[in-house]
Amino acid sequence: MSETESPTIAYYTVVEDERTGWTGGLLLLNGGGRPLEFQCTLPVRPTKAHEILFGVTLRDHLIGEVIGPLLVRKCRTPIALLCCDQPESLKIETRTRCPVALVEEAALSDEGPIDDESILGSTRVELAGATLRVPMEQCERVQKLAAQLIDLPDATEPFDRIREAIREAQSQIARAQATRAQATRTQASHLPPPAAA
Repeated sequence: MSETESPTIAYYTVVEDERTGWTGGLLLLNGGGRPLEFQCTLPVRPTKAHEILFGVTLRDHLIGEVIGPLLVRKCRTPIALLCCDQPESLKIETRTRCPVALVEEAALSDEGPIDDESILGSTRVELAGATLRVPMEQCERVQKLAAQLIDLPDATEPFDRIREAIREAQSQIARAQATRAQATRTQASHLPPPAAA
């Protein structure tokens, strides 16, 4: 990234749906909030064995170790800053070169209050009217990025865009499955009756 270019900012979240499973989305924006790239997983459905073996750590595993790193790897455009709304996502930092930040205001609605004890070793950085929780060792780097992202209109709204895009993708999948099921039923009704033996 040159000195004159605005850094990119990525937003990552995972939607859990009882019917479809866990679906992750990553939206990469330019400094003005316009989309550059969107990545979305197919729904991940843990087996009963996974649920038993991972127990209460299943959510951490799926969000921070499976879905998030996959989406970051799939991203074709370099990410300067990755924002998330689920504390489990902070584990991604060990698998990426960019700093990972938790957007407090977005996390409040889903995860309960974020405080100094819930995210040890973090500090706050302000960005577009929101508070980012970042590891202390990344604070200076994130402050510099935030200073370059002055045209970003809102630091929490992109999570809504991701959730809406995931819902749309899931509805398209459901429509496609319904169409295939209808075609199969139609084909079966046109088959000749079985021959008598």
